[in-house]
Amino acid sequence: MDVNTENPFVQALAVSTTMAIFMIGVAFGLMSMAKSGSTPVPMPVMLLIFAVIFIAGSVYFESRGADYMGSLVGGSIVSLTATFSATAFFSGIKYALEGGITAVGPEQVVSALALCMIASMFLIRVLQHKFKGSF
Repeated sequence: MDVNTENPFVQALAVSTTMAIFMIGVAFGLMSMAKSGSTPVPMPVMLLIFAVIFIAGSVYFESRGADYMGSLVGGSIVSLTATFSATAFFSGIKYALEGGITAVGPEQVVSALALCMIASMFLIRVLQHKFKGSF
């Protein structure tokens, strides 16, 4: 079976499905963290994720013309958001594997997947329109 990755329909479906799965994983992670009051991701791993993304984000913002303080603040915001999202996603994956899907109900998960696919496609198109001609 040969998949044509240059087909815009395949690209849109693949990106929106991937984003939707990530969104559902984060939602499950938030449910898991609210229920248990903790996260299965160890603090040193979360700190490592934060550090790597902080450095990459700071360098990115500095290369885009931000001053030193601006690049540090931008790197901090990006790394905090990414660390929280990654922690919630991995917590959600663990929650789903431990029976979270059956606890929520398969019908609700499929409905959530469909809604997240629509939302991610909308988000992709809005961002494409906003950044058209910027790069």
